[in-house]
Amino acid sequence: MKKLITLMSLAVVGLSFGQEEEQAPKFNVSGSVDAYFHTSLNGPNDVPAGYVGNAFSSAPSAIMGNDDRGFSGANANVKLSYEGEKVGFVADLAYGPRADAQFYDFGVVNEAYMYWNASENVTLMMGRWNSWMGYENFAAADNFHYSYSHQYTFGPRNMNGLAAQFSLGNDVNLGIGVMNPVETTEGNTSGDYSVAAGISKGDFGASFLSSQDETFIDVKAKFSLTDSFSVALNGNIASWDDDAMLTGTRGVALAGTEGYMSLSAYSQFQASEAFAWGVRLEYFNIKESVGDDTNVISPTLTGNYSVGNLTIRPELRLDSASEDIFWNSDADDYQGGLSTFTLAAVYSF
Repeated sequence: MKKLITLMSLAVVGLSFGQEEEQAPKFNVSGSVDAYFHTSLNGPNDVPAGYVGNAFSSAPSAIMGNDDRGFSGANANVKLSYEGEKVGFVADLAYGPRADAQFYDFGVVNEAYMYWNASENVTLMMGRWNSWMGYENFAAADNFHYSYSHQYTFGPRNMNGLAAQFSLGNDVNLGIGVMNPVETTEGNTSGDYSVAAGISKGDFGASFLSSQDETFIDVKAKFSLTDSFSVALNGNIASWDDDAMLTGTRGVALAGTEGYMSLSAYSQFQASEAFAWGVRLEYFNIKESVGDDTNVISPTLTGNYSVGNLTIRPELRLDSASEDIFWNSDADDYQGGLSTFTLAAVYSF
């Protein structure tokens, strides 16, 4: 099998099942290290990043641990994997602010799961894994943009359970899973479980996740318009009951809401062998329980310049909201927009 199959394959494009003939078992070590400089152009740079009081002092992805101002190391990520003829495992370990923000339950463990290729067209897996929704992943090396989208920031991320993946032929793939409630990755004392399913064909996919009082639906499609220019589209809808016990970052900043909708377009242009640039344009709608909904538009312009295994990423992000949800530069009043600049370096091995 050319690639380890993760649960992301439920909805992400390009699933790959089966084994190469006579493939010898392989043990692999890979990963990345990243660091950054970050500053707010019209917001406060002398207060903690994140949701402070009743407003954001930085872009909402600060909750994910990558928007502290000044210079910072963001993460060190090491993935250990074994690919056998029929069975294998993945142990993905991470340390740093991003890991601290996500892995409040498992310390440095990002993913830890085993898989079994039960047949040429069926793969079973069990353990802990990341969400398959959207186009963004945990490690900076696996993303084009350095900051996270709102959809990734507030969406479900960590899960424990059992999943099955099926190759149905004609590039059609199906996945189903039974898991603990969303982001309950240890100590499930509720007696509840979540269910998920997804189907994909080529560059198109759709999936859903139902977990206690929360429901998530995700649709994606990618178009390669030329050899150097592509556009990926992603739609994500989340809803929950008024009295839902929200987990993760939803519990931090979206308490008292009824859900959200995210519509994103990712355009990327390969200008040369070493340089590419892209724009992520996201519309994020927060469904308020009382009063008007809050809408946020977040264009993010990112460059990727590669020098061997090192990628240098300058990024300009502009968040504009229909309500005053950001602190101003003096942190004494609210404003509706926030502009930030980041210069990141990501080394992959």
